[in-house]
Amino acid sequence: MEELKKALLTVIETGEATVDALEDGKISIGEGVAITWKAIGFIKVVQNFSVIKDEYIALTPEQKEELVEWFNEEFDIVNEDAEAVVELIFSVIINLGSVFTDVTKK
Repeated sequence: MEELKKALLTVIETGEATVDALEDGKISIGEGVAITWKAIGFIKVVQNFSVIKDEYIALTPEQKEELVEWFNEEFDIVNEDAEAVVELIFSVIINLGSVFTDVTKK
């Protein structure tokens, strides 16, 4: 689950940097550089996609619950309502994923 967490952390950090930058309605050059620096991690995500996919497919229900809790601890933005919505969507996606994998196995 380590590569999956690293990939999610890249998404989280890039998202948080973007939300922080957009707080005043515009992105400065410095903020753009910070977002780009975080987004460079997506190269590693693409390179490790098959490992990440395999880790995701192999998640047990307990690991899914652990992953959702980990995500909720890591993801933090100023707007608490938006944060709650993103965390809920993440939980739904993680749990819906097993439905799709079960269907494709049949």
